[in-house]
Amino acid sequence: MNTYFNSIDTGTLDQQLNTKQFPFSKFLFWDTPIKMIDVKLHKNYIIERVLVKGFLKDLYLLLKMYSNDEIVTVIKNSKVLDKKTINFCSYYFNVPLNELHASSYYN
Repeated sequence: MNTYFNSIDTGTLDQQLNTKQFPFSKFLFWDTPIKMIDVKLHKNYIIERVLVKGFLKDLYLLLKMYSNDEIVTVIKNSKVLDKKTINFCSYYFNVPLNELHASSYYN
């Protein structure tokens, strides 16, 4: 990974991923029981929520759990990303703003 994650304990986060338990910050999903969230079935929901409201550790876990292609597909089709998140995603994932569906709401 890159230097964005030098300030967090990635070793502990990697171990957390290996436990097969829901790895993300619980407060992000306050409106849904954690036991009801399937990381494969609900990946769009998870990716959008982590990108909009997550901490750096949540972003790290997201990048480890899902491929860049999966994440980019979700952000290109998302209608719920806010303007700051759209700009971050455009920069971080190297996706032109005009390819992000949600960016049309801010033009």
